[in-house]
Amino acid sequence: MARIKRKTAAPSGMRILLIDDQQDYLDSTTTLLEREGHEVVGVTSGEEGLELLRKDHFDLLLVDYYMPGGMTGEEVVNELRKFNRHTQVVLQTGYAGEHPPREMLRKLDIQGYHDKTDGPEKLLMWVEIGLKAARTVQLLSKSKTGLKYILDITPELHKIQQIHDICQGILYQIAGLVGIVNAFIATTPMAAGDEPSLYLDGFVATFEDSELVIQAATGKFAKGKETAEYLSESELKELHGVLKEKRIHINKEKTIIPLVIGEESLGCIYLDQPVHAPEDVELLQVFANQAAVAIQNATLYEMATLDPLTGVFVRRVFDSLLLRDLRTNFRDQTTLSLLMVDVDGLKAINDSAGHLVGDRALAAVGDALMKATRGTDFVGRYGGDEFAILLSNTPVDKAKKIAERILNLLQEEVIEDKGKRYPLRASIGVCGIRPHTFKAGEIPPENLTTAYFKNAGELLIKKADEMLYVSKRKGGEDVHVAEIDWPRCE
Repeated sequence: MARIKRKTAAPSGMRILLIDDQQDYLDSTTTLLEREGHEVVGVTSGEEGLELLRKDHFDLLLVDYYMPGGMTGEEVVNELRKFNRHTQVVLQTGYAGEHPPREMLRKLDIQGYHDKTDGPEKLLMWVEIGLKAARTVQLLSKSKTGLKYILDITPELHKIQQIHDICQGILYQIAGLVGIVNAFIATTPMAAGDEPSLYLDGFVATFEDSELVIQAATGKFAKGKETAEYLSESELKELHGVLKEKRIHINKEKTIIPLVIGEESLGCIYLDQPVHAPEDVELLQVFANQAAVAIQNATLYEMATLDPLTGVFVRRVFDSLLLRDLRTNFRDQTTLSLLMVDVDGLKAINDSAGHLVGDRALAAVGDALMKATRGTDFVGRYGGDEFAILLSNTPVDKAKKIAERILNLLQEEVIEDKGKRYPLRASIGVCGIRPHTFKAGEIPPENLTTAYFKNAGELLIKKADEMLYVSKRKGGEDVHVAEIDWPRCE
């Protein structure tokens, strides 16, 4: 009985359901198990116990075999296994000799068979065996769930999307995996999309000489963009050290998971709490490997398709997407609208303040165009100081409103240099291609070739350009609109 008198142990985090029709035994056993640090719920009937098992989670069930006037322990276990295969079970009886333990263990799929006459020490042994089995089952289940989770989310990670969107999604997934709210993903400037010329050998970044850029953050980290806003000098040094070592770092206050591709670190996932469970660390490592590949793919895609000065797509992407959108709008019989935007007075800015100030003006125009359009719209740099915007499934009246919104946003922008102010202005031409009215078979499918859609695209661009120059001839900072029909095949 010395075991019973010892002080209460630290909480074990394990929940035990005790079913026994003898209240005295129920009370004494509850006290014994609570002193071991376990949470115990006691009931006096199998029916009541099954009701709890259906609603709540328990790691271990201790159930009396013989309970007169109600369900037997064997009946409780048989019913339990119909809806729950994971809760571990120790069957208790005062008549163990009547039912050989090995036979009962095999027959009922239970983890222990305790004779009450053996005393509390033997009971505690069976409880420890049952709880160890429960921990093992939970670990396997968590690993299986986590791995399935990673496999399910992997296709979403590897969709071509902006780095910020990928990183934000990664953080949400990590919150689901380990339940940590305060976190951020930071990347090297190269992974964040800076000019390749700043680095040697493409992806080699010098961490000491460059700040990591926070691409996405949650909780207390959500307001800043630089790691130095949240981390002390010593913490930043520690962070850079982890990136060099390329290994997960865990201490009492944080977890840092480097994002590694081959021999290079693209950045890290930073959690403000330690992750100690080996299975969680392993899942985070697998997830970080997937995330690093997704971020690198997005970086390479942006380097190939985005104009580094303005942040919008390059001309070759416009040519490709115009053909794609024309095919889609032809098939769906919807309107495709094109905006051609030309910056007014950029040459005067270049001549007066220099091309660096002119570049700042172009970058500000790119920002305004992105703000004025939807995430599904295409914004590209057509050439020099001219931009193109594709608005799929958008009639010209709505396209005109977007054009006017662009002009309003630009009116709020002023570039300052050496005490001089340079306002931003633009002229815009809009053209929509109406839904076709061809009857079935009027245009044979073999005539709907790439050449046909290229021809339709050239007509659309030509008309939008004409409207652009009408706006310019009228003094600029204006919008003019036209519509065309689909060409007929001769």
